[in-house]
Parts: sequence; C-alpha cells; structure tokens
Amino acid sequence: MPKVQQLFTKEVMEGLTMLSLPLRNRMDASGYGGNRKSRAKGSSLEFSDFREYSPGDDLRRVDWNSYSRFGKVYLKLFLEEKQAAVRVFLDCSASMAQPEKFLQAKALAAALSYPPLRGSDQVEFFCWNSTLQTMKKDVRRTDQFLSLLEWLDLQEAKGTTDPFLTLQQAQPYRRGMTILISDFLVDTDWKKILQFLRYQKQEILLVQVLSEEELHPTLNGTVRFVDKESGESQDLEIDSIALAAYEKALSKLQTDLLEMCKKEGAYFACCSEKEPLLFAAQKILYRRS
Repeated sequence: MPKVQQLFTKEVMEGLTMLSLPLRNRMDASGYGGNRKSRAKGSSLEFSDFREYSPGDDLRRVDWNSYSRFGKVYLKLFLEEKQAAVRVFLDCSASMAQPEKFLQAKALAAALSYPPLRGSDQVEFFCWNSTLQTMKKDVRRTDQFLSLLEWLDLQEAKGTTDPFLTLQQAQPYRRGMTILISDFLVDTDWKKILQFLRYQKQEILLVQVLSEEELHPTLNGTVRFVDKESGESQDLEIDSIALAAYEKALSKLQTDLLEMCKKEGAYFACCSEKEPLLFAAQKILYRRS
C-alpha cells in the first residue's frame, strides 16, 4: 500500500496550484495577516506594511522595487487582507480502516488544505474516533506541506466514533471553514453537528469517502458481518433483494446529508477510494465554487 506522500506526484501538485477554496463570508478584523478580505476599514488596495518573504509565500505579492534597492525580498501587506482559519477533521475510527479508503481520506485531507496554504491561510488538522486523538496546528505555509504528509502517514484508523464530542473538544473556533472527512456511516445527529458548526461561524464542507465495496457491493450468499467498531456480528443472507435494500439505504443517507447541508448553507460531496486524487479534489472544489 503506497503512502500518502507517494500520491502527490508532480502532476497532482501542479493541478492543486490551480485550485482555490473560496469562502463566502469575509474575515473579521481580528484575523491574522493573509490573503482573505476582512471587515476592517480601508480597501483591499490600501497599502499597510511590508514583511520579509518566507518560503511558500505567494510570489505575486513580492515588492520587486524593494528587492532592487535593498537586495532582500519583501511582501506587500494590505489593510483588508486577513488570514482565514481552515480546520480539517479526519475520521480515524475503525470503519475507515480499509487501506485504500483510509489512504484516500488522508490524501484528500492534505489536498484540500493545499489551496488555502498557498493563500497564506492558517490550516489545522484534527484526527478523531470516540474522542479527539491528535492534532497538527498552526500550518501556515506550503513549505510545511511535506511534514504534514509525513504526519498523516502516521495516523491509524481504530476504535469507535463520536464526531460531535470531537468538534466540541476542538473549541474555540475562529471564523473560517471546517472540512469534515468521514464515511458518515454512523448513527448520529448530523443536523445537530451542522448547526453547532454554523453557530461557531463556520462554513462547512462534508466529504464522504467510501470504498468500492461500500458503493457497489458484490457479496452473495450467507455472509457474517462484523461491526469493526463494536465487534458485534450477524449472519445475513445476501441476494439481489438485500443488495437493492442496501443501495436504497445508502442513497437515502446521502440524500439526507445533502438536504441537511443545503438547509444549513453547507456543502456535501462523495468520493470513491478509486477516484484519482486530483480528480476528486477538483470535483469537490469546482462544484463548491
């Protein structure tokens, strides 16, 4: 099984540089220096200050006149440009433990974070199962991207899941976006979760990652199903009727999530473990735009 790092080929990285993660709401004046428009006074063209260039900063913001005079690279800062807070929550419960499925989920967590990093936004990562397990905070520059991929490669999928408890434990929130990556195959109140995030002034992106077997099951005959999280088992007879009932239930779950997202001003997307990484990221971000 390849590592997350191996999925980010030159072609994928070049494709990600063409994507953006648009935010509908402007940032508060309390945000940090970055590339998002804030509610602070002044126009986006009103010059504020300089700061020295750091690897990964947007070269379009370089003041080349200063470079020619002082021999150092400085970036122009403007009064209304603030930094957005983008939070990525990755489901690391046992239901995600299928190798290709979990690899795709981790890769999407990284891929969706790359456009905001290029825009000098602050990105934070949270891994959860029954509680918040680990986090990687204060990722601000693209030169930190490799260490992020290495960190994601270390994450394991195990245990039960409680997304609402995790989101509560991740407080306080700053106005921005929350990306929740999961299979969403858990009996929980997703409407309550969406309302909680909206109360925290978050724009919300739900990304469902499913295995091919979960999307298009091929089982037949008597099969023993074992719940990876609870360990409970049950023998079922699988035939065309049972498969049709499963596909109907999955379709209803996705329709319900989509409708809840529409009502709460959120966005929902589903990706297969088999979809090429760049295609999956483009599908999510282009449709959201």
